Amino acid sequence: MNLDLAVLHAVNGFCGNWLLDRLAAYEESDFLFKGGLFLTAYWWLWFTPEPDRRQANRRIILIALVGTVLGLALNRALADTLPFRVRPMYASGIGYRPPSFQFHVNLEHWSSFPSDSATYWFALSYGLYRIKRPLGLLAMVYSTIWMCLIRLYVGIHYPSDLVAGAVLGPVMVWLVEWLLTRREAFMDNVMAHISKWEQERPDIFYAVAFAISFELTMMFEDLRYLVRTMTHALRKAGFIGMGEGAALFVLAAAGLVLVAAAASAFMLRRRRIGAAHRASPGLQPPTKIAN
Repeated sequence: MNLDLAVLHAVNGFCGNWLLDRLAAYEESDFLFKGGLFLTAYWWLWFTPEPDRRQANRRIILIALVGTVLGLALNRALADTLPFRVRPMYASGIGYRPPSFQFHVNLEHWSSFPSDSATYWFALSYGLYRIKRPLGLLAMVYSTIWMCLIRLYVGIHYPSDLVAGAVLGPVMVWLVEWLLTRREAFMDNVMAHISKWEQERPDIFYAVAFAISFELTMMFEDLRYLVRTMTHALRKAGFIGMGEGAALFVLAAAGLVLVAAAASAFMLRRRRIGAAHRASPGLQPPTKIAN
């Protein structure tokens, strides 16, 4: 704890500077230079010109996004179940220096440990690292300075909150990759169906991809607000006793299960249609007889 406070004081000690405070306020309200840059990098790698490399990139991108979402959900579940930790900006008697003016920061009524922002950005950075190491390392440095250091500067997190989140995110992406690479046939099947969907129905595919990109850019801000509101209403009504973080984890896991079930049903349907055509190659769909 002494090291935690020493690092916090070293960074937060500059708080109150007119220029730095406004720079921090801009970072907290900005999405272009956070999620926007990361998703731009992911889309650039998605459309890599080399066909062989493109498929490998898309495989890692899919794994990275699944790992990032699971890491964020697990982070919130941990914050809800571990002992509550008050954010430095709300703690008394620790020598915290407030900024020179009031500005809005996106603070949930959740424990500060571990940092969901660090989990999120380092998970995405690790995904980039798995595709292009220099780009991934640059993303990690950028996340450390632009996102994490500023949250330390204004007292949103302690250093240990950020370190724990920065470890949790990449570990979750690595774990998802490790699990899925042990099921090569499954991953090959998933990627084949994604490619087929993209080629046959690009209108639907990229509409869905845009919606996912938008939520990733915003760090699921609107969905988190919706979950927070629904959880609060259900808890007040006596239907659930879990906190918002645990509810978010459960809903995220349920969402992934539903997506997996829908994907499995789609693959099974395509397989049955293919089997039917192979069994009856001359079979043609019925045509309407004109009157």
